Amino acid sequence: MATGWLVLHSSAPQEPDPFYYDYDTVQTVGMTLATILFLLGILIILSKKVKCRKADSSPTCKSCKSELPSSAPGGGGV
Repeated sequence: MATGWLVLHSSAPQEPDPFYYDYDTVQTVGMTLATILFLLGILIILSKKVKCRKADSSPTCKSCKSELPSSAPGGGGV
């Protein structure tokens, strides 16, 4: 009985399963990309806040010009 089982399974070539996923690698890559994108988003948010704080002394920050008193219509400066 054991020799019949061995012959039956050794005669057919094994093809790799096309739907096999290495879930550990997929999870590791996904978490790495999520971490990088999260940190990049935080960096962008913080860089805009720092840029606008520096712009308080000079009205060169276009996104913060509406908040600066010197950019009011009529040239009302300090």
